[in-house]
Amino acid sequence: MKKVGILFIILFSIASINVMSVAIEDNHEDYIYLQSSNTEIKNGEEFSFTINLANISVSAFDIHIYFNHELLEYIAGPENTNVVGDEIITVWYDETGGENAKQNCELVKYTFKAKQIETEYIAIQGEFYNAEGVQIQNFTDGIEVVANEEEQIETIEISEESQVPSNHSKLSVLRLNHEGMTPVFSPDITQYYFLTQTLSSLEVTAIPENPNADVRITGNTDFKEGLNTITIEVESPDKSSKTQYIIFVTKTRNMDTANANLETLAIENVTIAPDFTNDVYQYDATVSNTTQDLNVLAIPEKQNAKVEIVGGKGLAFGNNFINIRVVAENGYTTKQYTVNVYKRNEEEQKMAEQETENNIQKLNAILEQQEGENEDTKHRENDVVANIKENIWFVFMYVVFSMIIIVVVIVRIKKDKMDKTKKND
Repeated sequence: MKKVGILFIILFSIASINVMSVAIEDNHEDYIYLQSSNTEIKNGEEFSFTINLANISVSAFDIHIYFNHELLEYIAGPENTNVVGDEIITVWYDETGGENAKQNCELVKYTFKAKQIETEYIAIQGEFYNAEGVQIQNFTDGIEVVANEEEQIETIEISEESQVPSNHSKLSVLRLNHEGMTPVFSPDITQYYFLTQTLSSLEVTAIPENPNADVRITGNTDFKEGLNTITIEVESPDKSSKTQYIIFVTKTRNMDTANANLETLAIENVTIAPDFTNDVYQYDATVSNTTQDLNVLAIPEKQNAKVEIVGGKGLAFGNNFINIRVVAENGYTTKQYTVNVYKRNEEEQKMAEQETENNIQKLNAILEQQEGENEDTKHRENDVVANIKENIWFVFMYVVFSMIIIVVVIVRIKKDKMDKTKKND
C-alpha cells in the first residue's frame, strides 16, 4: 500500500508539470482523457474505466497501470495485455504503418473488481506515438476508489479538463451495442443509419469531447415497425452551443425492401474523393471557375428505389453542396449522400493552372532525365556488345593462329621422324 501511495505521489508530480504545460498551450485541442464507467461502487462489485482519444491520431501506445492486487482484482482488458504482480502492461502498434491508426474513439477499456477497500489508487501512465514513431503525448492520470457511506468511485482529473474549450459540443465516441451502424463515426458526421429485424432497443454510448458537456439520448427504446429515430443532443458546458446527432433505425422483416444504398455515384468530368463506396456518405470535389452546371449520375442498388438530387446547378464560387437522397422501396428508409463541390475563383484557377503547368514541367524534366539515362544505358550496352564482339573475334583469331602453329609443329615433327628413319635404313 505504501509503495502504491508513493508511486501515485510521483505520478501526481509529473502530472502537475504536464498541467503547467497545458496552461501555457491553452489552444491545444488534441488530447487523451480518462473516464470511469459509473460513480458508485460497492466491495465485491465490478467497475471499469476507459482511455479515450479526441482529435488525435495514435498508431502505437505503451500503457502501464499500477494497482494493489490485494484490494483490487483485475478482470479484463484489451488484447496484448500482460499482468505482472501489481502492474498491467498493454502494448499496441498499427501493423499497417498508420492506415488503421486510432482516432476519436475509446482506445482501451479495463475492468476491475473491488475486494475489500477503504481507499485505493489506480495509477496510469501511457506513451502514445504517431505513424512516424514520434511520441505525441505522455499521459499520466489516475482513479481513486473510495469505499465510504455512499460507496462511490471517483475519477481524479489530473489531466486538465480545460484542455477542451467549454464551448465544445461534439462527441468523441458514438457506438451501439450491436454492429451495423453506418457510416464509421466521426465527430463532424451527424447522421447515421442502422437496420434491424428484431431489436426493440439499442444501448448508445456517447462520450463528449469535453467531459463536462451535457449529453441527452432519446428514442433508443420501444422500436416500432418502420423508421425510428435516435437523437443524441450534446450541449457545451457553457451552454453556448449544441450539436445534434441522429441515428435512423429501420425495423423491418423485409430487409431487401429497406435497401437505400447507391450502387454508383459519379459526376461527369469531375473526380470525387474518396472513391465511391456505398457506406461512405460525404465526398469532396473541385471544379474550375467557369463551371456552371454538373451532371450527376446516381444509380441505386435496388431498381425500385427512388433517387432525388438537389444541387449541382448554377454553381457559385466556394462551396456548393449536392444532396443525393435515396428512398428505399419500402417508402420510409432513406439515406443521404452529399458531395461538397468547391468552385475556384479566377485567382485560384490561375494558381491551379500554374501549379498544373509546373507539375507538367517537372514531369517532363523527370521523363527527359529518364530518357537521357536510358540513352546512356543503351550506349553502355552497345559498347559492351561491341567489346564482346571484338573480344570474340580476337579469341577466334588467336585460336585459329594457335591451331595453325600446332599443325605446322606436328607436321615438322613427323617429317623429322621420317627423315631419321630413312637415314637409319
